[in-house]
Amino acid sequence: MPSPRWVIPEVQPANHIEAGLRGIALPPLVRPPVEPFDEPTEALVLWGIRDYAYCSVAHIRTVLAGLMDLSATGNQPTILIVCRHIFEWTMHSCYMVEGLTAAIQKADWKSAWELLLEVSTGNNWVKTHGSKYLDVEFDELPNSLRIKKLVKAYERHQTATLGRKDVQDSYGYLSEHAHANAACFLSYTKIGGAEVSFVEAPRVHGFPGVLHASVIDWVMFTNTLLHLGKEDTVRLQLLTIIKSLADTARQDKL
Repeated sequence: MPSPRWVIPEVQPANHIEAGLRGIALPPLVRPPVEPFDEPTEALVLWGIRDYAYCSVAHIRTVLAGLMDLSATGNQPTILIVCRHIFEWTMHSCYMVEGLTAAIQKADWKSAWELLLEVSTGNNWVKTHGSKYLDVEFDELPNSLRIKKLVKAYERHQTATLGRKDVQDSYGYLSEHAHANAACFLSYTKIGGAEVSFVEAPRVHGFPGVLHASVIDWVMFTNTLLHLGKEDTVRLQLLTIIKSLADTARQDKL
């Protein structure tokens, strides 16, 4: 199965971003005194955006740290599975930027808050199976966001900014290696005529190019979210990472 080019420069963007995120201290957030059944306010929405962005930073930097360990061992099959997870969170953050920007431009705090509630509390498994384990009904819990919505949002972004889209291609490649199908077996077989021999998966100390592109987009989307949330503490640290990436790219071209 053809695979996107694996990028192994001296300093990979994903490694650079992981190191930068590691140094960010996430300050605590105090929720505005808005009751559950009160009309959402701007302050509540801004708090929700910051909460989402901080959680995203905490999660992505932890997953990226795990990817660095996988790269050190050259564990290509597991790297691909984790890259798919990060790609989904990039699409998720894109979807959030799109939805929250539209709502905030209209000062529609109710719609913005409903979106934030959907992503922070939506859980299909809990809604369907949670009552088996806790004596609580979860019927009113939102469903998880469908992946097709995230794909469409990321496609719209790529079309608007790049004039093209390759989301289906990139996500499909990562998904093929994450699902239980024949793509997973390709790394372990060597065919010579009528004979099939079985080998260890190749050791690759790097990441597919699609990871670098998506995690850079994730940083950009998270920066935009924090701008929407009128937050500068963490956002300025993300801007430092973005500037450093741009400087490194310019030096590589010299």
